[in-house]
Amino acid sequence: MVHTIKLIIISLVLAGIISCYREVVLTDTAEEVFELFVSAEMQDFLYSSRDTSYSIDDPELQLFLHDQPLDLVEMKIRGKTSLNFQRKSFAVKLNEPIFIEDLDQGTMKILSRFKLLALAMDYTYIENRLAFGLMEEAGLMPLFYKFVEFRINGATQGVYLLLEDPEQFYKENGSEFILRRGYHHVITDADYEPSTHYIPEEDYVARFKEIYSILPELEGVDLYDALSQRINLQQYFRKMGIDYLLMNGDYTDEVYLYSKVQQDSIRYQLIPWDYDDIFTSLPHEVGRTWGTGKLFGTRIYDSHQDVLDEIGDKLIFSIEEDLDYVITRDPFMYAKYEEEITNLFVGLDAQIFEDLFSQLKGELTPFYNNKEVVAQSQFDRDPSSHNLWETNMMEKQILLEERFNNMLNQLDINK
Repeated sequence: MVHTIKLIIISLVLAGIISCYREVVLTDTAEEVFELFVSAEMQDFLYSSRDTSYSIDDPELQLFLHDQPLDLVEMKIRGKTSLNFQRKSFAVKLNEPIFIEDLDQGTMKILSRFKLLALAMDYTYIENRLAFGLMEEAGLMPLFYKFVEFRINGATQGVYLLLEDPEQFYKENGSEFILRRGYHHVITDADYEPSTHYIPEEDYVARFKEIYSILPELEGVDLYDALSQRINLQQYFRKMGIDYLLMNGDYTDEVYLYSKVQQDSIRYQLIPWDYDDIFTSLPHEVGRTWGTGKLFGTRIYDSHQDVLDEIGDKLIFSIEEDLDYVITRDPFMYAKYEEEITNLFVGLDAQIFEDLFSQLKGELTPFYNNKEVVAQSQFDRDPSSHNLWETNMMEKQILLEERFNNMLNQLDINK
């Protein structure tokens, strides 16, 4: 639903109304349908282009939500893997925000910047949504998200996941700086907008670099205290615990850090990102030396057993990132990690998985009931179908329940 700017004050109040329980709502059609209008030549180019990110520059460019035109600043082809498929992902910036209502989530949100994710690597479209749901339960997922249908010139492009842009979120939550961590702890993307503290951008960058400069210098309680001053370790530990549960094989470069200033000191908070590589049998570092951290020398893992030789029986899935490696290797850091995920899992009810998959069924049923929408998966890495979706949902629920119970046993948690 598109509202004029006059409703912003009302919707800002409504944006804070969040229900902890998500009612399952079954409908026959997608609640939100975005439609892009471009020239025939641009449509062909969108379909055929590969491995290139670009802003759409076309005289006929218009984006609609239902039958209402949106006031576009920019619409950009984004992502990494999705660039190599016909169904592209998009980053959208608007002059006048839209008002999106999600009855399933019990939330209402104003959005002026958001992503439309094609989910081309996920053959049943459930992975990001599952991960985000669990991250919400862990207090880690602050972004708004919702399944939508996307069309180009009247032709459906299939199922998309609308996701609030982190670069909108940080500005609305008292932060002046956000970054995306890349491999070898480089900053692959960043945004800076001084508003309250007017701390120079280079100070924010330097504070992030301190996280890694102290890793080889300190250990034990000194390392824990120093890191806690620079990054929210409670959040980081919880994310690692959920990543272990989900068998997340690729997360070094899938996290945003945004600044909070506390007592004149910069401390980073987390936003998890892009969970399209979960339920993997191997962590990302196996057979890939280019992405493995090098603060502690060259680490080579030719097999999963090489990783397990480092990890042992610890509840950590990947040690590709230097910070995760230190948490695994330092006894005090690992003890604090296990203490935090114990607190997290004590508070999670086993019913969480049944509820989460029930919500997923309610959200995706309208799309899987539409054969034309599902048929667009032929352009993804793997095609989907209603039967594949139902089977995968059942298998993944069983897998998560088993892993959850195994973690409870290892943590000596009795439910």
